[in-house]
Amino acid sequence: MLTPISKAIDCLCITGAAYISQSIVFHDSSKFSNIDGLIRSLGLLLPFITFRLTRVYQPFRCDSAFSSVMRAPLAWLFAQVILAALLRFYPSGEFQTQWLLWWTVIGACALIAGRCMVRALPSLLRARQFTPTRVAIVAPSSANGDLLARIVQHTQNVFVPEVIFAPSLSGDTTIDHIPVLREMRAFKQFMQTRKLREIWIVNSSLDPTFVERLLEEFHDSFVNIRMFPMSDGSASTGPLIGDYRGVPVLNVMATPERAWDVLQKEIFDRVFALCVLIGLSPVLLVVAVAVKLSSPGPVLFRQYRMGMNGHPFSIYKFRSMFQGADQPGSVVQACKGDARVTKVGRFLRNTSLDELPQFLNVLKGEMSVVGPRPHAVEHDEYYKKLVQHYMFRYRTKPGVTGWAQINGYRGETAEIKKMEARVKFDLYYIQHWTFWWDMKIIALTIAKGFMGHGAY
Repeated sequence: MLTPISKAIDCLCITGAAYISQSIVFHDSSKFSNIDGLIRSLGLLLPFITFRLTRVYQPFRCDSAFSSVMRAPLAWLFAQVILAALLRFYPSGEFQTQWLLWWTVIGACALIAGRCMVRALPSLLRARQFTPTRVAIVAPSSANGDLLARIVQHTQNVFVPEVIFAPSLSGDTTIDHIPVLREMRAFKQFMQTRKLREIWIVNSSLDPTFVERLLEEFHDSFVNIRMFPMSDGSASTGPLIGDYRGVPVLNVMATPERAWDVLQKEIFDRVFALCVLIGLSPVLLVVAVAVKLSSPGPVLFRQYRMGMNGHPFSIYKFRSMFQGADQPGSVVQACKGDARVTKVGRFLRNTSLDELPQFLNVLKGEMSVVGPRPHAVEHDEYYKKLVQHYMFRYRTKPGVTGWAQINGYRGETAEIKKMEARVKFDLYYIQHWTFWWDMKIIALTIAKGFMGHGAY
């Protein structure tokens, strides 16, 4: 995940060291000949050959911090030894020798500093403003001071307990100033009040019925539920799937961890949205004028939709219906021949041009170019009771286009089966997401064009 960043930093360190050492040695630029320039070019090329031969950019997850940091500088020194050997065939003077020595030393120091920075970046990103994650601890048994001591020992300040839920206790209490609750209702209310998004289940022996009840209570709350398999002997038992900030866990119900892969998606979304808005600005202007002339009312239609992890946002669309067509508190899906839709609006819906303003939402970071399509909040309240895992689709950013839309599930979903199929495609996308899959979906969206069935 960090390989592109590592390569960029290494390149910057080596080229920067070459420029600094050249400035130190060659005070008079006229003394820097074309042969010297050729040697510098060779010196810039050699490290990346030796880096490849020594597998500098291969993942070494079990390496120590020292080995991870020193691998690039050692490969750099190997490249400089080769360059020094090649210089023996060139009648180099004192300037070239000094330049090579300065370049070697400065380059090695820069690479060590760069590698330390790359090594620290994941920890800084995961730290989320350098503070441990606030979590709720679920302890079906053995909720006592020793439990907290063992948690601290295992997690090394990765998270901070805010509350403990221990249904086996006879009454509510506190442990080291942390409230301990025994009633599910009080526990859920505490979670909502403190806006906690993480539940960690500890202890090795768990009642499946208890876990099912916990999942049922929080399945629509966008709370991550993880199992921290810690036995009384402070040894992990059972298979561990994944890790959270270096702590081995079993994800029972959690938002997929994308780590650094999300960065390229975020950057692409902003750049792509800006290019679309600038490139299609004449089209946007023409559509805005047509909407304004079609019927009284604003050009843009705004409606609250649910975003990632349930955070609401105001989505932008070109207005395609007569003003006041929807009754407050209820949203009825548009159907074929819907009288609420204007003539211009029907064309915009059929061509999906009404969706173009949503690139403003992408630019603001509320949506992604590719992701599950957001529905009206009223529809979410209706379908989450009928379609299994419906709300899980909001554990990632909603998109302007998506895998379900590419596969024909676009527009009206009058039947429950259609919504179930759409959710199935959305969940598959979330669980198997890759950056290049996004590129494929965008390409298919463009290739198939904006015309499609199901949008009225």
